[in-house]
Amino acid sequence: MSGYANRLIHAVFPVLCVFCGVHHTGGPVCKQCSAALPWIGIICEHCGQSLPATQPVGVVCAACQAKPPAFAKARAPCTYNFPLDSALKALKFKRQLCYVPALAGMLLPVLEQDFSDCDALVPVPLHRTRHALRGFNQATELCRPLRRATGLPMLRQVYRHRATRSQAGLTATERNRNVRNAFAVKGNVLCRYPLIIDDVITTGATCAQLANALLNAGAEKVGVLTVARVQAD
Repeated sequence: MSGYANRLIHAVFPVLCVFCGVHHTGGPVCKQCSAALPWIGIICEHCGQSLPATQPVGVVCAACQAKPPAFAKARAPCTYNFPLDSALKALKFKRQLCYVPALAGMLLPVLEQDFSDCDALVPVPLHRTRHALRGFNQATELCRPLRRATGLPMLRQVYRHRATRSQAGLTATERNRNVRNAFAVKGNVLCRYPLIIDDVITTGATCAQLANALLNAGAEKVGVLTVARVQAD
C-alpha cells in the first residue's frame, strides 16, 4: 500500500492511540500524547545524553571528552520516562507489538535528519538462548518499518556469541564487563556506515561493544539510534 493510501485511510478512519486508547486520526499516537512524551532537548553531540537547557547546542559532555565512545554519535528522541518506559517494557517483556509503528515513527525523523548518510541498519542481536525464550527481538521489530521506509538493508551477519546477564541493575563498570567481546561479525561488512538500532540506551556499553565489532569488520564509522535514553545521574 502506498504512503498516500495510508495517509488517506488514517484521515478518514479513526485509529486508537497506543498510549491512551482515544480514537483519533493521523497515526498511532494522538496529538495530546505526542506532546506529553519526554522529548529530549539539548544533547551531547557525541553520545546523545540529555544536557541542561543552559548548555549551548553542539556541546560534547565531559564523559565523552574524557573517553569518547566507539560509535560516531548516538541519538534518541526521548528520555526513558513515563509513558514511554511503560510502552517499551510492554514491547520487550510482554510482546506488545502494537507499539512498534508508533516507536518506529519516532525514530524515522531522527534517522533522516541525523543519519542520512548511513547505509545499513543493525538491530542489536540477542543471544540465541534469550531469543528462544523471548520469541522475538524488539530491536529487529523496530528495524522492519525503518527498512521499509528508507530502503536500507538490515545487516544480518552480526550475532551475540556469548550469553550475558541482563544489564538491568548493573553499574556502569559492571555493564562494560558484562558485554565485553560479546558480539561478533561473520566475515567483513560491506557497508560503510551501519546504524545500530535498539529500544533503550543506558550507559552505551552494549552499543559501544557492538560498534567495535562492526569497526573491526570493516565499517568506517558506526551510529546508534534508540527510542529512549536513560538520563545520567
